[in-house]
Amino acid sequence: MNFNFDSLMDTITNLRERGAEYANVAMDKTKDAARLAKLTIALTSEKDALRKAYIELGKAYYEEHHNDAEGLYAQLVEEVDAVNARIEEMQSEIDSLKGSFHAGDDAGFEDVVAQDEGDGGDISVEITVEEEPETPAAETAEEHTGE
Repeated sequence: MNFNFDSLMDTITNLRERGAEYANVAMDKTKDAARLAKLTIALTSEKDALRKAYIELGKAYYEEHHNDAEGLYAQLVEEVDAVNARIEEMQSEIDSLKGSFHAGDDAGFEDVVAQDEGDGGDISVEITVEEEPETPAAETAEEHTGE
C-alpha cells in the first residue's frame, strides 16, 4: 500500500479552508437575514405611523372644513357623515338590546326557561339514528364496476 502523507495533509487543509469559507458565507447570510427582519419590522412600524398621521390629518381636516368642503373633499365628508350615522344607529340598537338584558336581572334560570317555553309544557327531543351500510363503500364500488 502506497500512502502519501503530504497529499492527505493537502486534502485536509483544502477541506478546512472550504469549511471556513462556507461558515463565513453562512454567517453573512445569517447577518443579512437578521438585518432583513429588523428592517421589515421597522418598515411596518413606519407605515403604521404614516397611516396614523394620515388619519389624524383627515380628522383635523374633517373637523375644520366639515361645512365648507368642496369637490372630492365634499364627497368624502358625506361618506364620513353616512358612516357616523350608521354607527349611531347601531350603537343605539346595541344600547337598547343591552337594556333588555338588565330588565330581568332578578329572574332565575328556571324563570327565564319557563317564560321562554310559553305554556310551561315539557320539552321533547327526537333522536334519529342512521344505521351503517352492511358492506363497506370500497367493496360496493368494486361490485358496481364489475371487478
